[in-house]
Amino acid sequence: MDKVNIKDFFDRISNGQKVNFEYIHEQGMSGGNYPYKSKMKYYSKEAIKEFDKWNSKGYGIYFLPNGGGYKDEDITEYRSCFADLDIKDEIKHEINVAGFKGDHIALKGLVTNKFNSLNISERLQYKQIFLNRIDELKLKGIPPSAVIETKNGYHIYYFMNKETQEYQFETLQGLLIYSLNADTSVKNPARLLRVPDTEHLKDPNEPFTILINEWNSDIRYDADNMISILRGIVEQREQGSLLCVNPQKKSLYRVTTIPKGNGLPSRRGIDYSSFDIGNIALISRGFEGLHELKERLGLDSQLEVRYIDRNEIRQHLKKQNLMELLGIPDRYYCLFHNSSNPSSGSIYIHEGKYFYKCHSSCGVHHDIIQIIERVTRLPIHKSFDYLKELYNIAEIKTEWQQDQEKLIEINIDIIEQFRYDKDLRQCYPYLTKFLDTKGTLRLLIQIHEIARRKLPQLAKITDMNNAIIFAPMNMVVDEILNQKDGTLNNIDNSNTKAVIMIFMYLLNCIGLEQLPDILQQKAKEFQRKGSLQNGKVVHYKSVARYYEIVSLDADRLILAEEMAQFFYQKKLTISGFNREQVFRVCGSEEANRVFPDRMDEEISEMNESIAQELQKLVMELIEEKSWTTDREIMNQLVIPNFDIKQEFRKTFKYIKGKESEAIDSLHIKDDDSSMLKWYANYIKKKLVLNMPAIILHSELAKSRVNKDIRMRLDIPEYIKGFVYHIDQIVELETVHIEDRANKIKRLKLEDSNLSYSKIATIVECTRQYVSKILKESS
Repeated sequence: MDKVNIKDFFDRISNGQKVNFEYIHEQGMSGGNYPYKSKMKYYSKEAIKEFDKWNSKGYGIYFLPNGGGYKDEDITEYRSCFADLDIKDEIKHEINVAGFKGDHIALKGLVTNKFNSLNISERLQYKQIFLNRIDELKLKGIPPSAVIETKNGYHIYYFMNKETQEYQFETLQGLLIYSLNADTSVKNPARLLRVPDTEHLKDPNEPFTILINEWNSDIRYDADNMISILRGIVEQREQGSLLCVNPQKKSLYRVTTIPKGNGLPSRRGIDYSSFDIGNIALISRGFEGLHELKERLGLDSQLEVRYIDRNEIRQHLKKQNLMELLGIPDRYYCLFHNSSNPSSGSIYIHEGKYFYKCHSSCGVHHDIIQIIERVTRLPIHKSFDYLKELYNIAEIKTEWQQDQEKLIEINIDIIEQFRYDKDLRQCYPYLTKFLDTKGTLRLLIQIHEIARRKLPQLAKITDMNNAIIFAPMNMVVDEILNQKDGTLNNIDNSNTKAVIMIFMYLLNCIGLEQLPDILQQKAKEFQRKGSLQNGKVVHYKSVARYYEIVSLDADRLILAEEMAQFFYQKKLTISGFNREQVFRVCGSEEANRVFPDRMDEEISEMNESIAQELQKLVMELIEEKSWTTDREIMNQLVIPNFDIKQEFRKTFKYIKGKESEAIDSLHIKDDDSSMLKWYANYIKKKLVLNMPAIILHSELAKSRVNKDIRMRLDIPEYIKGFVYHIDQIVELETVHIEDRANKIKRLKLEDSNLSYSKIATIVECTRQYVSKILKESS
């Protein structure tokens, strides 16, 4: 066959597109002879020269019939179906038919010995058998597009239409292998096959030129039509036919079109109702075949098993014998793809639970629930109900669990109303302000949802009040963050918000001594073992923090509103909210309510010293000129006995190759920018922490600078933002604001044609402020 026809072969099989070529050394990868992926993408004169060069080095020349990459998952065009007819496969079949009973190692030895003993005439006889099979397929209406002769057989090609899909390709490969008794390993999409007019060099003393034996350039197939013809051949094999002679290579399962349903489109899949294996066909009938299956398995008289926790039901189901349920041995053809390996699907036991694993191409790894989902094609909840009914399992709920579910459901409904209910938002303005901060309302809902998921586990514990979430809170928040909700992106910030919810009575925090015994044991065990965070085991000093879901009734919301009002009026902030701040602002009793796990904790001498210096400095500055600012306080604060460099060193968690002593002696310059930046942030945090208590106990106020305050306190023009000052200015300011609001209402009442801009000019305020006052009064 001349070079022009070979070029035509590649043009036809690829539809004029790129072809991937690869060179593989015939003696393997010894001595650095690794496969080489060619940069040539078309069969051309340049490609032929390169083929000859690599062939002369002992490399075999291969190509991929399908388009895309070099791996199965990278194939994008299914251009051709193919089969490899090999003499060794035919010898193996003959030995098996003769009644061979040994293992695969002995069989391989017999095949190799007979193959090596064949003379040229005997090899040609085998090749003639292959050609007779190809001719019989021609008579059935499936002539090949090309037949390529190899040293030990033939490569048969059937060119496909562009629309051919992966599942159609896989089905055709299985049918062709069975029909022609072809090599079962030559079936994957990214299979490498030999290039015509190149040399087969595995035996350098007997090279063989790969040839095009038959070429039908115009033959191309529609996948569904070809599948239909081959299925007819397989299902109605005629007496004396040379086709379908090896039942071990028969495609086990019939692929069919699954109608759309349960939100899924129509798709191709295995028809389990046609199985004649074990109980598969009966299971595929779902609830319709359930009674017969129970009788067959002897489960129709089984006593009822009761569980409160759904997870315990799952664990119970996983312990059921999968081999008995499916009616198959522990190793069999994979149930989930047309496997040619009679032991590709295996059932194994791990920690008393049964699992199914495919060791071939589909690689599934399923438990009993997933298997039932796929075989019955029932939705997940129906599959779960199917198994509960099969094994006579009752899922029960205690009275406490049902009560808590109602409580959580109503709580979530109330929380959701804060999004849109104007009356509710007006009734609780300060609470609304807190819930409107980014992610807060969603965090509260998610905490309730976590509690709901844990109800079945808690229902088994006696002496329970309301639903409790196990602490530390970092674990709860981490679970929320893993949901990738998008509203929460900082675990520390979320943790603080959860503590503020306790402060506002939206949640309850209870101490270790108040818990049922089993939860106390769990807390101690958790503290001993620690938890895995980012690949490291973290041990928490305090784990006695438990969060309890409470009823968000009217009395509690009123209390929450009062606490929210206190929170904002006392200038508390989310960023600075912690036990020390609650202790200084509200006293020890309130701090112990919010942080019951830290009742014995004392404020450090350093923090006490900083608080006293801040108090002293603030009062001196206000006494001097009646007001001060955050920046001024930070610039003038001097902390006695504070070694900045040593405190900065303490922030180094770990330096590779240095011990703690080395860190202590680490040289830091006086003008180190990192240290100065850290110190500025440190002072800022201490200011945020302590100023609410200083304002409260020294009868100060924090106000945004406006014209009135600037004039009363003689504040320079360059001072912007907030200032601290004596509290009476706030009262005057409040009166002034109320007078201004009344004036706006009066002007609009006297002349309804006045625009917002005109009123804003008269009253000396912004147009937005006028709009807000008039909307609130309407």
